[in-house]
Amino acid sequence: MANIHFHPDHDLLSRYANGELESASSILISAHLEFCPHCRQKLAAIEAKQARHLANSEPATMTPSLNAMMLEIMAQEPSEPIAEEVLDNELLLDDKTYPLPSALQRHSDKIGPWSRLPGNIKRAQVEVSGTSKMNFIYMDSDSSLPEHTHQGQEITLVLAGEFYDENGTYKPGDFIIQNEEHKHLPRTREGQDCLCLTLLNAPLHFTSGLATLLNPFSQLFFRR
Repeated sequence: MANIHFHPDHDLLSRYANGELESASSILISAHLEFCPHCRQKLAAIEAKQARHLANSEPATMTPSLNAMMLEIMAQEPSEPIAEEVLDNELLLDDKTYPLPSALQRHSDKIGPWSRLPGNIKRAQVEVSGTSKMNFIYMDSDSSLPEHTHQGQEITLVLAGEFYDENGTYKPGDFIIQNEEHKHLPRTREGQDCLCLTLLNAPLHFTSGLATLLNPFSQLFFRR
């Protein structure tokens, strides 16, 4: 998708290929890869390099035929999930439906009900293992999240529509990483909504308006 301008970096893709990420981070990268041929190509190169390294590091007793077989197995594309495993391939929100990322299709029962947040925002939690918190965030037309910074890391993957902040406009497939160095005010334009999948490993810290009153309770909110 040519309009994707924000991607996971090489280190993150390498850790994904090595199986070093927690499941929530792996789900988010898997969903980005569905949009992004550029990152799929980078990942294939990383996996091929890892396969060569593994083959070269095997004991000398490994026969050439076994060595070649291992390289072939590791170079194969992951198999597609069988139809019986797919519980739901759509995300429902009022009268709208959105394609559900393949990485979540077999776990649709882990997606909680939608709840309303200030600023014409809706949220649905996704139950994942680990300490990070995953949510679907829906921003209606002409809406905004309160200005905030981050006590940890926030990763946002745009699934549909678009939003913008002080640093740019984000469209489907964009993989945006924010940390304590960033402060922003995400919003949508009139006539344009946005659906995102987000991952937080620490609470947000609101920096303006009445939303700052929520900061003393942000840790409790994060634990829900």
